[in-house]
Amino acid sequence: MIFINHLCECSKLRNKYFGVRHGESEANVAHVISSNPDIGIKSHGLSPFGRTQVVENTKLFIDNHPSNCNSYVIIASDFRRAYETAEIIAANLTKSNDDKVTVQLDQRLRERFFGIYDGSSDENYNLIWRNDDENPEKNLNDKIEPTESVRERTTALVKELEDKYDNQTIFLVSHGDAIQILQTAFERLPNANQQRNLKHLERAEFRPLALK
Repeated sequence: MIFINHLCECSKLRNKYFGVRHGESEANVAHVISSNPDIGIKSHGLSPFGRTQVVENTKLFIDNHPSNCNSYVIIASDFRRAYETAEIIAANLTKSNDDKVTVQLDQRLRERFFGIYDGSSDENYNLIWRNDDENPEKNLNDKIEPTESVRERTTALVKELEDKYDNQTIFLVSHGDAIQILQTAFERLPNANQQRNLKHLERAEFRPLALK
């Protein structure tokens, strides 16, 4: 299979990007992997603590990034835990900016699909990540979405946003694996499966994505 990194030919970006992982979800509390859209779109929303995480981290973002001439764009995965996170961010950004901030949903920011491990214990993440490095064929046989597939769809979105917007601060509200895999493209890492070499993305973390 051949996948495309749509940022490979980009020398600079017109917008500022932040990857935002959703806050603690009901799936996190239950310690289960939730990557099936049939379930994730409707279920496994934010926990009460997850909502608090998002509110606090959004306020922290506002404090550390005073409003300037840029305006905000929020794109979110259509999984419930992600779009609930995005809606909280939008509500709090609107308080600090006269312009109402809205949320756009995009399937390209969905969780990586974890195949036969969907619905199983989240302890299986370590097995999946180890196989990304050591035995990707095993993950493929287990119907797990390849890291390069995630990078292709997420970078395609960024390229589209670059064509559409200029001088915006864009929040990509998504999931841990999806954001860190996207970050490998910003970091110019040759392989998307190097995502685990990057610093772990915490729940409700706002991570700057700067093109190297």
